[in-house]
Amino acid sequence: MKKLFLTGSSGFIGRNFYKRFNKKYDITTYDLICGQDICNIDIDPFEFDAVVHLAARAGVRKSHEIPKEYWKSNVIGSRKLFEFFDLHWRPVPIIYASSSSIYEWYQSPYATTKKVVEEIAPKYSLGLRFHTVYGEDSRPDMLYDKLLNKNVSYLTRHTRDWTHVFDVCDAIDICIERFDEINLRNSAIDVGNGTPHSVKELADVLWPNNNLPIKEVKGERENTCADPSILVQYGWKPQYDILEQA
Repeated sequence: MKKLFLTGSSGFIGRNFYKRFNKKYDITTYDLICGQDICNIDIDPFEFDAVVHLAARAGVRKSHEIPKEYWKSNVIGSRKLFEFFDLHWRPVPIIYASSSSIYEWYQSPYATTKKVVEEIAPKYSLGLRFHTVYGEDSRPDMLYDKLLNKNVSYLTRHTRDWTHVFDVCDAIDICIERFDEINLRNSAIDVGNGTPHSVKELADVLWPNNNLPIKEVKGERENTCADPSILVQYGWKPQYDILEQA
């Protein structure tokens, strides 16, 4: 049984990963909510077979309001973790959360932090560019959750590659098991279905006859679409389509 060090274990993806794989892996959880600051890790790095680093401030729009906090959590926190585990004679594999926002990293402080994290990540690491993760018990500020609770006042023209959190967890699992093979040729890969749906399509399914107006929103990508070919090559296949699950 491999021993994993999981940061952000109380977050949306982290807690789902733990529930899904805590019997397959021996997982040590680490989260700021539990009073554990990633900048002050006090463990034996040689104890672990891999690190799954999911701790971060998420959300594009909120990052425009508190950019310094995003920089502190996402960049400085990640750098501390990378330095802690990037040991010269016995590096520990690190799989960390990146974002589809990186493809237009200049659009928001959040996207910029993810771009920087990929730039400073050590060689023996793999970034996962998550594409619009959704699922039950998601963050209340996420659009999927807001539509479920009819807490939206407008829609946008955006399309998104909605990716179920269970599919994301399975992708992380594959990357742990096949890390050396994937890392040999890639420093970061997409995690997403490759089949985008528009925000309006989703709204019309979750909230029929909503009559919500369309609003133009700046600072976000218009369209996202993952290229999951690398994951598919190693046996990953998304099991969920958001329009079928809604």
